[in-house]
Amino acid sequence: MSLWVAAAVVFGGLLVVTRAAEGPLDDTDPAWQRPGFVDAGPLPAPAPAVTENVPVEGRPSVVFFARPDSLGRLCHALASHDFGEDVDVVIVVAGSDQRCPGGTPVVADPLTAIARGYGMREPRGGGAPVGYAVVDAGRRIRYRTLDPTVHDELSEVDTILAALR
Repeated sequence: MSLWVAAAVVFGGLLVVTRAAEGPLDDTDPAWQRPGFVDAGPLPAPAPAVTENVPVEGRPSVVFFARPDSLGRLCHALASHDFGEDVDVVIVVAGSDQRCPGGTPVVADPLTAIARGYGMREPRGGGAPVGYAVVDAGRRIRYRTLDPTVHDELSEVDTILAALR
């Protein structure tokens, strides 16, 4: 009997630790955060225009969603990362017009209309989503996720892009 009580205490403690590790920018449903496979749920879905050139038929795109306080880290990471010549990249920032020092185009989305158009989920703490969507060459959203640490994990975006090629 005491073995079962000890096991219950250990597993209960692990549950508390994992729940405490969830941040305000994480998805309310962990199954939808960085699932690692394309076409989850209602995907693929048509991708709304972010700019005149993104997305464009015949070229894959990555649409990053950021908040003003995380834009600098994302811009820095993108400046030193190469997705390839055939991939278009844009950042949608929930706020006013801003620039990315690395030259990545930035689009202001103060009302999060673009994020909603891409079906980005609202984070646990509310507000604008932080993450990305991958659009295939047919202008269809194939992958989307909340990912508050995407600036540290761009290789995961490479993996999703490779799956679409």
